[in-house]
Amino acid sequence: MRFKYIAFDGTNQLKKGIVEAANLKEATSLLIGKGWYVRKISPQGKLVHGGASLSFGRVPLTTKALFVKHLATMIKSGINLYEALEVVAEQTGSRKFKQLITDVLSMIKKGQSFGNTLEKYPKEFDPLFVNIIKVGEESGTLEENLDYLANEMEERIELRRNIQAAAFYPAIVLFATFGLGLVLAYFVLPKITKLFDSLNFKLPFTTRLLLGVAELMDKHGLWVIAITVGSLILLRLVLKLKAVKPLWHRVMVRLPLVGNIIINYNLVIVNRTLGILLRGGLTIDRALTITIGTTKNYEFKRHLSNALPQIQRGKRLADILEAQKQSRRHPIFPLLATKMIGVGERSGRLEESFNYLAEYFEKEVSNATRNLTTILEPVLLLTVGLIVGFVAVSVISPIYQITSQFRG
Repeated sequence: MRFKYIAFDGTNQLKKGIVEAANLKEATSLLIGKGWYVRKISPQGKLVHGGASLSFGRVPLTTKALFVKHLATMIKSGINLYEALEVVAEQTGSRKFKQLITDVLSMIKKGQSFGNTLEKYPKEFDPLFVNIIKVGEESGTLEENLDYLANEMEERIELRRNIQAAAFYPAIVLFATFGLGLVLAYFVLPKITKLFDSLNFKLPFTTRLLLGVAELMDKHGLWVIAITVGSLILLRLVLKLKAVKPLWHRVMVRLPLVGNIIINYNLVIVNRTLGILLRGGLTIDRALTITIGTTKNYEFKRHLSNALPQIQRGKRLADILEAQKQSRRHPIFPLLATKMIGVGERSGRLEESFNYLAEYFEKEVSNATRNLTTILEPVLLLTVGLIVGFVAVSVISPIYQITSQFRG
């Protein structure tokens, strides 16, 4: 792939150009390897500031990934943390992020630690981000932990982009189908109604059904559209309620096709988070507590929350997960995951097991999204064809009957 970039070199000179790389992570690494500070980077033809479409909290995830990567590079080069933050604040193109870093600098100047300062911004920096930095400060491995954190963010960005790319085509087809239906129902069918009302013979059922829809849209079309859009907005708001989310997430993971993708995506996040926290020096119970706080899916939260007190009593995570009641068709923690975790616990290489599982389920997500697109494409095209065919038959049938009478 080709990526457009805007960067500053070692002498603070502005650089613009195109770099060839397999993905965003590799493109960013190539530029940083030259000692450059990357200000903007995106696939060619779609240069956006900091990847604003991919974000958690108020600061885009891509902006945070670049921030951490640059910070790690500068600290490795011998620049102290305060000076590195000053450079990042000076060169970042986001006013919001620049103000945030300036506030962090003022608190560090007063003697607060970097991790404790970031903890004051929970909407921008989640517990995983904060705790990895805290552990790095405590153990003297801040630059290494920043590298781990940057890699985790870049991999999360790639995973989200793969899912978005797979969902793009079905979304366009569904949107076009919905638009076609509205145009036919609101503009075309009411005119056809006047023609068929003048006919003196019994119309076919499909035509009568079509005319019924046309009459409804002619008399109450704006209300139908308003109620439909309003219902979708209301449904979205209801699904965001804390009381509804657990039930909704439970339903989502049990859906055919989509359910497995949701489960595997969350398995990637959970395993990667646990792996990076254990690599950073945290104990399994503390790592599990942070993972529960950063996991968005309530089904995973529930299972991990049930496991935490048993972990604190000394039980093995693999045994706890195997004993939990799960759906046979859509297990939250499949047999492969529990067995690999068990191997890691017995061998003392639990973080390696988590990292392996994260990579494995990431490949599963990529394969599943590609397969889903392959399955949905003919289904969506068939749906559009059926709608167009139904309208065509409903319009042509009475016309054919009229011509038959004339022939007779």
